[in-house]
Amino acid sequence: MDFQNKPRFEETALRERCSADCSSCPSFPTPFRRIGDSSYCHFTRLSFAAHEGVTFPGDDMTRLLFVICGTLELDHQSDPVRLVTSNQCVCLTRGESYVATAQDPTTDIVVLSMIHRIEFCERDIFDEIPPPSIRTNVPRESAPVLAMHPGIGQLIGEVFAIPRLYECERFHKMKASELFMMIHELYTPIEHAYFFQAMIQPQDNFRVFVCNNYDKAQSVSGLAALAGMSLSVFKRRFAEHFNDSVYHWMMLQKAYKIQADIRDGEDSTKALMSKYGFRHYTQFSRFCKNYLQATPARLIASMKKNG
Repeated sequence: MDFQNKPRFEETALRERCSADCSSCPSFPTPFRRIGDSSYCHFTRLSFAAHEGVTFPGDDMTRLLFVICGTLELDHQSDPVRLVTSNQCVCLTRGESYVATAQDPTTDIVVLSMIHRIEFCERDIFDEIPPPSIRTNVPRESAPVLAMHPGIGQLIGEVFAIPRLYECERFHKMKASELFMMIHELYTPIEHAYFFQAMIQPQDNFRVFVCNNYDKAQSVSGLAALAGMSLSVFKRRFAEHFNDSVYHWMMLQKAYKIQADIRDGEDSTKALMSKYGFRHYTQFSRFCKNYLQATPARLIASMKKNG
């Protein structure tokens, strides 16, 4: 690949430029404010003349490319050159470099770059990973391509319609969640497994798999089973990627969600206990003191005082 001929694709800085306090936003209800709290996602619109293009670096971003018009040639390592044409979308694997070159006089594309998972109302967009019977029959590709549904094209256009909203990072996260909801409904499980194969295969992208699936498992062994690994292998891989034990990390994620619920206005300890599986208040209180350094009552009182 000739990486020298194409400029490097540069991401927007990983910081929210909006200075507003979204915890009390009057325009959007709580579930929408919660979208993407742990993720980065950003839409970028690019336009190329023939033979122009860009190099997508092999970093920690997963990128979805939507070709609005024209034809894009994708060059990736020793793989055969792939053409992505108008009204098609392609998923680029994170950690891999791609050179994209326009083949038509005008080629317009939209790039969605994202880190981590997309959540909606505290649940991952994909309710469960495809069963092994589906995953094993999916062809392995570094840049899987799907036809783009007209509704998705319309949604992508809306991202750029209002400049002031486009400048808000939370708006990008909201539109990304809408996009994933549409993908979930408009495509089959086989198409999901094919298009997002790098995101849901634990052997290829272990961190993304864990972050997408930890809340589906009731235990460490359950999460290892979802990954199709023995418990010992899974624990070893987890320590390599997260520098923590599986159990401690999972408990921290639960604590962060409890804290976020309280921040978003939940002031009933009974409701929190029911939601997160605590049968006794003493157990719930001990958990909060261990992982959030305060009792539930103090956390609620503190949030009310600061709110």
